[in-house]
Amino acid sequence: MTDASKVTASHRGRRCLVYVRPSTLARTRASTESLERQYELAGRAVALGWGPGQVQVADADLGLSGAQAANREGFQELAA
Repeated sequence: MTDASKVTASHRGRRCLVYVRPSTLARTRASTESLERQYELAGRAVALGWGPGQVQVADADLGLSGAQAANREGFQELAA
């Protein structure tokens, strides 16, 4: 079974939220390739059948530690 065959019309009927969050600001600056790959996940979602308008990137938490969820706006959006 391929990745594409696992995605059903039911999945595509909902929005797709891509959560981007390198753990530190230094990592954001030093590892640009990793950050680019995370952003490319939005394109992967489109390739799997979501419309561009259905794919949203939540990147408000760039460089914030994952130790606490309270101050991470992007995570709060993802959890909602």
